[in-house]
Amino acid sequence: MNSPSAVLRYTGASLEAETVMKKAILVLVALAASTLFGSVPARAYYDGPWCGVYSVGRGSSERCDYRDFESCRMDMVAGNRGFCRQNGYWRGNTDASYPRHRKARKHAQR
Repeated sequence: MNSPSAVLRYTGASLEAETVMKKAILVLVALAASTLFGSVPARAYYDGPWCGVYSVGRGSSERCDYRDFESCRMDMVAGNRGFCRQNGYWRGNTDASYPRHRKARKHAQR
């Protein structure tokens, strides 16, 4: 059992098992990351003041990216069988509410 070939076989099996384990852990980490980060809708989904609520089978679904009531209404009338409501989560364009201050450049005196 102490022959060099037995030691090499054991080491080879250990390295192969370690490689398989590393791949399995990588797959599990990728699956966990996609589950945690993939389940939240993008910010742009709720980035409109109007939501279109439409029926899907026995339930309903909602899409909240309409910029005005007319575009929502046109989409609902176009065959989606639903109604429009105001988006309670919409906060408006918060980026434009804070003016950007620029630092004054100092010009070289001539």
